[in-house]
Amino acid sequence: MSEPKYEMIEAHDGTLIHTARFEPSATPAGVIHFLHGFGEGVEHFEETAEFFTANGYACTAHDLRGFGKMPDKTRRQRWAARGVTPGYEYFLEDLKTIRRKIEQWYPGLPSVLFGFSMGGNIIINYLLKYSQEQYEKVILVSPWLRIYKPLPHFVETMGRLIGRASPKLTVNAHLNLHSLSRDLEKMYRLKACNIYHNRISFRMYTEVASAGEYAIQNADQITVPVLLMCAGKDKIVSPNAIREFSGNAKENVTFVEYPDAYHYLHLDSISDKVLYVILSFCKRQTF
Repeated sequence: MSEPKYEMIEAHDGTLIHTARFEPSATPAGVIHFLHGFGEGVEHFEETAEFFTANGYACTAHDLRGFGKMPDKTRRQRWAARGVTPGYEYFLEDLKTIRRKIEQWYPGLPSVLFGFSMGGNIIINYLLKYSQEQYEKVILVSPWLRIYKPLPHFVETMGRLIGRASPKLTVNAHLNLHSLSRDLEKMYRLKACNIYHNRISFRMYTEVASAGEYAIQNADQITVPVLLMCAGKDKIVSPNAIREFSGNAKENVTFVEYPDAYHYLHLDSISDKVLYVILSFCKRQTF
């Protein structure tokens, strides 16, 4: 893999989006675009991108609003922006912006969307709102459709009211690294990068939660080939919600569950197996 290319792309509202490109040494067979999960940034996909570039694919990624390196902001501005977004629709608009850039960077190449956790939630809703024909395949790894442990109803209601009043008020999600992956060395590296964080605004949480329910109820509207991957011992998002999505979906959705795996399937102790299944799906091989 050549050195990653980092670039700031202007969004529809003038905000700068931090993006990354990872390219193979030869002409790529296709391009895989990563949407990261809660708390992450594009740098967290470098290891995964290295696997796919070694197998002939170009990889791209962009930071979701409220997450990532935010290189255009001061330290104080970054702290204030953590876990904050003007609204869920901005996630979809940013993905649309990056899709247009991918067409410029890699014209004519088949394009695959890869969404992890919250990124999977955003991808499903993007496909439900916009044309699905622009992507050859979609990969959903542990998508956040519901959280593992539901919040009490009154807490959900209060969060919704607070989110409507202020988009900037945040809380700490207090995610336990030991619940994310059985490969703790990778999780400690994740935390040590000074990009990862656990802040989320009340507005972002309630809107992502609502989008997850919408995704489950409209799974049958997804027509592009999808590889849906579930960790049986996920304690971050609900495996049952992922299974429900699969049950509502059509035959274009291939469901694969790893009964003993944790949330970060692509960084879990079985990551090699998971990545080869994804590669086989991208190459239209059976597995």
